[in-house]
Amino acid sequence: MSTELIRVLVVEDDEVSAKAVRVMLERLACSVEIVEDGAEAVERFRHHKYDLVLMGWQMPTMDGFEATARIRTMLHGKQTPIIGTTAGRDRAECMAAGMNDLMPKPFRLENLRLVLLRWTAWPGVQESGRCETGTTCV
Repeated sequence: MSTELIRVLVVEDDEVSAKAVRVMLERLACSVEIVEDGAEAVERFRHHKYDLVLMGWQMPTMDGFEATARIRTMLHGKQTPIIGTTAGRDRAECMAAGMNDLMPKPFRLENLRLVLLRWTAWPGVQESGRCETGTTCV
């Protein structure tokens, strides 16, 4: 089994939520980088490779829709799973924006675990805990 950490970019402008998701992801053995808006996310993504992006929606400077579109134009951005994080958007909006899935806020450890199982090669739990293909995990 690989001991390499799953690299997660979290795009979250709320400081409390950012701290909470960092603690949870680190508990799940992930390497976490947090940026506050979409423009920072695009710039960070341009220079680093991530296994997963958790993308907020409403942020200063550049929102999650535009950031996702820009990341998708990058060669390594076409395959990286981008998961929308929101308290109020629906799945159709998420997919139309180019995201792979939607995870509701507030962040919860079990939801993060399921997203990691579905969208990464995370070895954190047994195979029996996997989500069904074509369904929403959370």
